[in-house]
Amino acid sequence: MSSLFMRLTRFPSKPFFPFTLRLFSHSHLLIHNVDDDDDAVSSFNRMLQMRNTPPILEFNKILGSLVKMKNHYSIAIFLSQQMVFHGIKPDNFTMNILINCYCHLGQMTYAFSLLGKILKMGYQPNIVTLNTLINGLCLNNQVQKALYFHDDVIAKGFQLNHVSYGTLINGLCKMGQTTPALRLLRRLERGSVKPNLVIYSTIIDCLCKDKLVDDACELFSEMVIKGISPNVVTYSALIYGFCIVNKLKEAVVLLNEMVSKNINPNVYTFSILIDAFCKEGKMKEAKSMLAVMMKQGTKPDVVTYNTVMDGFFLRNEVEKAINIFNTMIQRGLMPDVKSYSIMMNGFCKSKMVDEAINLFEEMYLKNMVPNTVTYNTLIDGLCKSGRITYAWELVDEMCDRGQPPDVITYNSFLYTLCKNQYLDKAIALVKKINDQGIMPNLNTYNTLIDGLCKGGRLKDALKVFNDLLAKGYNLDVVTYTTMICGLCNEGMFEEAFVLLSEMEHKGCFPNAVTFEIMISTLFERGDNNKAEKLLREMIVRGLL
Repeated sequence: MSSLFMRLTRFPSKPFFPFTLRLFSHSHLLIHNVDDDDDAVSSFNRMLQMRNTPPILEFNKILGSLVKMKNHYSIAIFLSQQMVFHGIKPDNFTMNILINCYCHLGQMTYAFSLLGKILKMGYQPNIVTLNTLINGLCLNNQVQKALYFHDDVIAKGFQLNHVSYGTLINGLCKMGQTTPALRLLRRLERGSVKPNLVIYSTIIDCLCKDKLVDDACELFSEMVIKGISPNVVTYSALIYGFCIVNKLKEAVVLLNEMVSKNINPNVYTFSILIDAFCKEGKMKEAKSMLAVMMKQGTKPDVVTYNTVMDGFFLRNEVEKAINIFNTMIQRGLMPDVKSYSIMMNGFCKSKMVDEAINLFEEMYLKNMVPNTVTYNTLIDGLCKSGRITYAWELVDEMCDRGQPPDVITYNSFLYTLCKNQYLDKAIALVKKINDQGIMPNLNTYNTLIDGLCKGGRLKDALKVFNDLLAKGYNLDVVTYTTMICGLCNEGMFEEAFVLLSEMEHKGCFPNAVTFEIMISTLFERGDNNKAEKLLREMIVRGLL
């Protein structure tokens, strides 16, 4: 037995007793967590009290149903311990159920202790046991350990299957480890367990999410050549990939290819395309795709409607967005928190803050809990409409609800303070969020520098700017342009040109706005020669 396998299966005399001690002390709470109409626990207890105890199979059925139907992992563990106390010996199936419970509870040490107990009881772990442990490690972000465990069990002569490798590859892909996933795929091609549709589709999806769409297409072609027919999942992954690299025509071609092969696109497939069209502001195409979807008999879901609402708001077509929201409700779909957040964001950006507040209050009436995005959306709208007091009240409410404000929350207040020239309060706010352990982002500092420059406090702005450089911040074109603008407004052109040079030296290239600020200021000051020189440079750089 290999060293890792030995370490993982080392177990105490009562391997899952320490964890279940905590369950015993709360057993009455655990039992009552089961729904009133679920008599699984009472049936289990009645079986324990029978004179002729039913076979272990009957107990396993109840434990399995608790886990599969209700996800009551802790209760299943507690009941299994009760079973053992009554002298009923668990079998391999019981142990697999318990291993699965511990895996989902994040208790991998206890899960592997049960593997040790299986061996001690004289049983052999079966493929379900091994797959459950591999899945547990992947679920708990221990993919590298899962790979080591895979190597150990193979070395011991165990055979794994497609589920095992599908789980491993899925785990690698979820961790963003596309290259190791591809290596494992190539390793499978040389072994007895050949890659199947699920494995190929998982890696294609991962490549597409990494925007490696050409590589995904190559793997897709390779899969087809090997006689593995793609399904709706495979096509949806590729369509998503084309959409995120702005190749919408290719995405539509793939959709048509699916249909020609009698593979029906599902709501997810259509939603991907509708979302891509909406983000591009192509609402006509988005509505056409929605019509095709409904004609095919695929009903839009909340995600689809949210996407269309967002698209209309991006084009400032508020009434159309409201109609979509109402249509969703009329068709029996309940808007979710994201639906409300999208509507509130759209209202706030259209300066319809009262309507956003009404929606926020409607969420309460429907017992929907706003998330941080919802709060930040409304707070931003309130700040920009000058309702600072109400906005601060919402910050207090966030804290009371256990959703502490983040840097985005405070950036809304900072923007308002800078806009209204409350610059000392703005500086104090940045210090406050730092003291609270919230890391200001570049947008925070850009807002502060801009406010200080516009407020005639160039010296303070330069101090903030130089502090950021000293701390190693990667400043962006907005930061440099804001500072250059501040210098030009004070007539410090030489310093502005020096900063322009430093900016490029650090790999941050000026854009059209940077040049336009300098050129317009130079023309205003009558320095036409320098202005015309910069204008020519703009043309050379292709910025004009």
